Amino acid sequence: MARRRIHSVADELINKAREAALCAIQTYNNPLVIFKSETYIVLMIIAWTYLLHAYYRKRGVEYRYYRQVGKRRIFDKTKKGAHKHWELERCLNNEQCPIDRDTRNNLRFLIGLRHEIEHQMTHHLDDYLSGRYQACALNFNRYIKDLFGEKYGLDSHVMFCIQ
Repeated sequence: MARRRIHSVADELINKAREAALCAIQTYNNPLVIFKSETYIVLMIIAWTYLLHAYYRKRGVEYRYYRQVGKRRIFDKTKKGAHKHWELERCLNNEQCPIDRDTRNNLRFLIGLRHEIEHQMTHHLDDYLSGRYQACALNFNRYIKDLFGEKYGLDSHVMFCIQ
């Protein structure tokens, strides 16, 4: 008889969130990388999105897009047939979002920069915004520990100084 493998989607999301944040910080601090801010912003938005997906999943909040037809939910899907999950901004707007107002504002600012990165070439982001990046990293570390436990903290794996 084949053993059933126990798999936690929430745990996988937390681990991916953590890894994305670590990659963002390490890439930003790498003196050989020129595309720092853009990479940092994209990876941190992914990290926060996965973190909030894990939070909502553990609390039974449906974070996939759907429409209600009678008593039935019809889930929106991508062209390849996967379920469409909430983007970070939708996660932040949910009434059950555990993130404080100032952290949400910092993330909304970075989401705006991500839109710029996606739609046009950006100039000199590194020079002016390192404080925002630093706040984002520190806030992420605080929330991953507050929501899921100290063992998920980034403290022992990376320096938080955005250089």
